[in-house]
Amino acid sequence: MTDYVAIVKEYNTFIESTMLDEPAFHAGLSTYVTNQSVLVEPDSIFGRLEGFEGWSQWRTAAADMAGRSGVRFTTSGSRCFQDGNTVLHYYEVEFSAREGHPDGWRTSIIERYDFVGEKIGQLAAYYADTTAFVNFFS
Repeated sequence: MTDYVAIVKEYNTFIESTMLDEPAFHAGLSTYVTNQSVLVEPDSIFGRLEGFEGWSQWRTAAADMAGRSGVRFTTSGSRCFQDGNTVLHYYEVEFSAREGHPDGWRTSIIERYDFVGEKIGQLAAYYADTTAFVNFFS
């Protein structure tokens, strides 16, 4: 059985390390997704995105959001659960202070990865409080 948890961990390291490095992001993306892969975020955040172009749109918007806000973040509490070709990844994110949020903000996220072979077929993200997330970055 494929250790999809290891792939999820590698993918997350890749995303964090290339968030502000677009050429590195594009150079390594095909290691994890195909042009048929689907990324599903809540509609109020990014919505449904497909393929390399969709992941690129997501990275550009996320990097812009981080750059505009000046927010830094740390993750903790990462736990993964694999059942067949599906991995659930739970983690908490703590964002640094910003205007209107002098104490920063903390939330949890669950991501569901459905694999096709060794690649992500679909990645769906679920936020503990999507409205608060959007408000924090607005």
